[in-house]
Amino acid sequence: MLKMESAVLLMFLACAPEVTVGSSERATPVISPSDWDGQEALPMVFLLHGLGSTAGRQDWYMGFSDQVDAMRFHLLLPEGLERPQDDQQSWDAGDYCCNLEAEVDDVGFLLGLQDEMISDFGAQEQAIYFGHSNGHYMSYRMACEAPDRIRAMGGLAGSVPWNAQDCAVGDPVNSLHIHGTEDESVPYEGKEGDHPSATESVARWAERAGCTETEAGGTMNLTRNKGKEETVVERYTGCSHRVELWTMEDTAHIPWLHGKHFSDATLGWLLAE
Repeated sequence: MLKMESAVLLMFLACAPEVTVGSSERATPVISPSDWDGQEALPMVFLLHGLGSTAGRQDWYMGFSDQVDAMRFHLLLPEGLERPQDDQQSWDAGDYCCNLEAEVDDVGFLLGLQDEMISDFGAQEQAIYFGHSNGHYMSYRMACEAPDRIRAMGGLAGSVPWNAQDCAVGDPVNSLHIHGTEDESVPYEGKEGDHPSATESVARWAERAGCTETEAGGTMNLTRNKGKEETVVERYTGCSHRVELWTMEDTAHIPWLHGKHFSDATLGWLLAE
């Protein structure tokens, strides 16, 4: 498995796009549709890796770049910085997940990439953020601190900031939370003083959007588990924005995703008008 992953990563790096945004110190690859004419204003999607991972590995895991042509968006693959304590790449997503011991303005870094995409690529002004684990926490932090700059956010196996009052006042954000019930790293049921449960995390954003009720949204198969529809959809209703919780039954922190099923479903949701 590791040898196969290494081979795929080498292929990714060999074919990596030459187009980047950001400074030379944190140059961020941008993958655009192969037939993009430079005129069409496309959405931009940020894929944020988990703790200790990389942008390339995260894309290999979730398969977002495979959908760029079909779904027509710019994909950005930024890298977090190495933590001083253990050299693992991470996002400064707040005090409760993977915070760097050095002062880093990752919010400013990502918003700067958005500005450059708008000015140089003519991208749509509001971005989409999706991450795994630490990257999911970072997506929540972006929605918390810069809601007016974000069209939709989501992630797998992360959580919101513990103190909701720390968030900026602004428009609600379309929010998608995916979480496994057997997650031991970021427990689905939450951890007191650390992070709220998956249900409470979503409820906070549903409250912002004025949601009044919930309804069942069916089931899906997002993992390679022989066709079992392990993911249960809960949809909030009466809202100004879309808010959903996708619960992955009997699934751990790093589920064995079914790439095409997963990227079809998540990107389809995030890019929906």
